[in-house]
Amino acid sequence: MALTEIACAQNSWRRLEIKSAASDIRAIALDSNNPGIIYAATEEGLYKTLDRGKSWESSGAGLIKEVNFIYIDRSSPDVIYAAAKNGLFRSQDSGMNWQRIFLGKDALERDVTSIELIFAPPKSIFIGTKSGMFFSPINRIIWQKISGKLTDANISFIVPAPDNPEGLFVVSGKGLFKSDNRLSSHERLYSGFNPEPEDAANDIDSSEEEPYTEESFLKHLAFDPDNSDKLYLSSREGLLLSQDAGKSWQKRIFSGLLDEKINYALIVRGRMFLAVQNGVFDCEDDSCKQLYQGADFKNCGQLALDSGGNLYSACDQGLYVISVNENKEAKRVESGPELRNNTNIVLFSGEPGIREIQQKAIRYAEVYPEKISDWRKQARLKAFLPELDLSYDKTVFTSTSFPQGRGFVGPLDWGISLSWDLGDLVFSTEQTSIDVRSRLMVQLRDDILDEVTRLYFERRRLQIELASQDSLSPKARSEKELRLEELTASIDGLTGGYLSERLEDKK
Repeated sequence: MALTEIACAQNSWRRLEIKSAASDIRAIALDSNNPGIIYAATEEGLYKTLDRGKSWESSGAGLIKEVNFIYIDRSSPDVIYAAAKNGLFRSQDSGMNWQRIFLGKDALERDVTSIELIFAPPKSIFIGTKSGMFFSPINRIIWQKISGKLTDANISFIVPAPDNPEGLFVVSGKGLFKSDNRLSSHERLYSGFNPEPEDAANDIDSSEEEPYTEESFLKHLAFDPDNSDKLYLSSREGLLLSQDAGKSWQKRIFSGLLDEKINYALIVRGRMFLAVQNGVFDCEDDSCKQLYQGADFKNCGQLALDSGGNLYSACDQGLYVISVNENKEAKRVESGPELRNNTNIVLFSGEPGIREIQQKAIRYAEVYPEKISDWRKQARLKAFLPELDLSYDKTVFTSTSFPQGRGFVGPLDWGISLSWDLGDLVFSTEQTSIDVRSRLMVQLRDDILDEVTRLYFERRRLQIELASQDSLSPKARSEKELRLEELTASIDGLTGGYLSERLEDKK
């Protein structure tokens, strides 16, 4: 299914046929690096397509059951996480092989509902379950449970803070929570159904509360991409809006919105798409229109938009796709990928590629793989070097062999000895130290690569936004340009100023 085929579909939904006994699609995930790769989750398991939905293959069959959420590691697209009713699963080869990396102590903890990664070192994974949240370092899986009000909460969604690399927002059965420090501490921003005052959120011991296992009142949280203080909270009674980073909330009213049971909100380029109990709505300004043509589904739980303007919806009757491009955008799609590629070529002309930036970061931090090889080579050569022992005789001698007698002081001779430990030729004690240092270096190198990759692609996405959004307000454009300078400086800090040097050469 090519982009041009979808663009010519006259704004009508098309069902992507998945060979599954279960029709209910619970979650979807699009590979941002390869628009042909899509993952879809059903209560039967996980499915994957390489050709935009023409054909599907089961992934993790017999192991993963009733998948609730799919997460693709944006710094390593081959790494996929599947949050399922029977635990958390990870694949490091694009879904070919899977390993369960989390299994709770009971059925509620075992039912994983949401996943989010913090990419700032140390890179960590956070998961939500039907009974609380857990986190672990990404390189060594050691799970710890989050304490406080979230201890036994039914988690609906985890969202990264847009302006804090260690910040998280958590949508749960006990309300919306915010943390600025990897959930070491957290505050409740909104409770919704809970009559308890917000300032009393920390006064009650969470152990005194019963686990909230029913369907959550709050479903999803989305940020305005042009204003990080503007939050949209999907709920069972409508869309809630905060324009002060969650301090106060009001109900967002739209004309034409026929259903207020909102499951998911997707915001892009001034438009908002809402997945509701009875379909999908396209909203601009204060009005909404339902995308009903070709829709033979009702309840929709999640939305995703690809770079070609194709909107995917996970619904109770399957996975559907529709083109939501404006006419001028549809023409751009129909012209093929060449135009988009040419635009990127002009925009990024003269700038270093990601591999070049990664190599510079590794060299600057001196964590290149050759360094470990040099250590091992030096350790092997050391086994051939002998231990040197130099000595001389200081003994005082007295001779009586002559009639007159005579005494003299040595040294009579010098001594030198060489010795080898043949065991070092097989295994040197230095190897143990090298193994420890190499593990630490590999971990540090992975953290540096994760960070520089995240910064690099965030910078590129911001460049595309600035180049394509002519209608940005002066304030929004200034904020984005300042963020672009910040990302450039951060990459310079990891590469010894290499990016800025290349940008100067570009001029």
